[in-house]
Amino acid sequence: MLRISLIVVIVAGIAALAISQLKVADKIKTLTEERNKFEQDWKTSQEAERAAKKRASEATATADKAKKELDTAKIDLGAAIEKADQQERRANELESRLTKTTQERNESQAELARWKAFNMSVEQIRAMIAENKKLVQERDAVGEENKVLARKVIVLQNRIKIYEGENVKVELPVGLKGKVVAVDPKYEFIVLNIGEKDQVLERGEMLVSRSGKLVAKVRILTVQPNRSIANVLPDWKQAEILEGDDVIVGL
Repeated sequence: MLRISLIVVIVAGIAALAISQLKVADKIKTLTEERNKFEQDWKTSQEAERAAKKRASEATATADKAKKELDTAKIDLGAAIEKADQQERRANELESRLTKTTQERNESQAELARWKAFNMSVEQIRAMIAENKKLVQERDAVGEENKVLARKVIVLQNRIKIYEGENVKVELPVGLKGKVVAVDPKYEFIVLNIGEKDQVLERGEMLVSRSGKLVAKVRILTVQPNRSIANVLPDWKQAEILEGDDVIVGL
């Protein structure tokens, strides 16, 4: 009987030990899972922190770049305005000289029949006429250069306003129109056959039409002497743009 009781006690002890081991194993498993989850959360937190630092660094770099571009644009604007002022003064001087020379030429031509009495030789009159022609050419050249400078001033002023956060609407010449000469449907941009010579300005907006119907609206991205590149504005896109479509300035 004692032996049986001893066996029962041993079996009960083994059972209790087994149950205890199972509980300990479950606890170890739970603790292991919690540790793994903590490590994973910690790794995720570290990755998020690194990503946030990278984004902050990129944002700082972008801000620095924008500030440098703004400073450069302001310097370019100042230089352009100064040059435009110089050209304006030169144009006024040439205009004054042209007026004077034209007057002298007209007077000389009126007196050509009596040039001997006027005490001026034919060679002198010819030289005066040649000088007048030269001044006209110089005045016209300065006028064209002033147009280019005026356009550059407008472009720089618009660029500065954009950098400073202003909502700028770039005005394009009334009646400006052109044609689509190339289309890139993948990147949503088009090439136009109008450019600086037509007074096209960056960020100006134009309408694309076909047979009198609106197809899309585009914003000028870059301007070259004889052509421009424009981005398609998604909210205004009514149909696919095709080569040969018309582009006009909207009201």
